[in-house]
Amino acid sequence: MTQALSWQDIVALRFVAESYGMAVDRNDATLFAAQFTPDGVLEAPRGRFSGHAELATVPGMMAGLYDRTHHGIVGQVPVLGGRAVVTADTYTHARHYYTARRDGAEHCYEMTVRYEDHFVKSNDSWLLRHRKLVLVGDATFRTGRDPETDKGDKKNEH
Repeated sequence: MTQALSWQDIVALRFVAESYGMAVDRNDATLFAAQFTPDGVLEAPRGRFSGHAELATVPGMMAGLYDRTHHGIVGQVPVLGGRAVVTADTYTHARHYYTARRDGAEHCYEMTVRYEDHFVKSNDSWLLRHRKLVLVGDATFRTGRDPETDKGDKKNEH
C-alpha cells in the first residue's frame, strides 16, 4: 500500500512554492533562501545556484533586470517518494516587467514554467533540496502601461 501525503503536507508544499514566488516579487533574499535546505540547488536559465549564500542573490539579480515581477503558482502535483521525500511538478506563470529602451514603453516577458521540485522534510518543515526550471513556453508583449505617467504598484510596495 502506498502512503499518501496528508492535506497538511500538501498545503505546506504549496506554501513553499508560493513563498518562493513572493520572495522574488518582493526582492526578499532571506525569504527566498529560506525555502531551500542549506545545500539546496536551483537550476534556471540564468545559472545554477547552490547553498543559501548563492540562492540569496537570485531576488536581487531579478530586481536588477526587471522593474517588477509577478509569479503565479497555477498548480502543483506532489508525489511521496519516501517518508520525508517528495517530488513535485509545480506549474507557474512568471511575468517580468521592464521598460524597453527602443520605445520607452513597458513590456512583459512572460514565462510558462514547470518546476521539477525535490522536497525534503526537516524538523516538521518541507524545504526544497533541488528545483529545476523547465521552460514550457514564453512570450514578450507590450503591456499598454506608460511607465512615465503610471507610477502605481512598483515591486517593493505591498
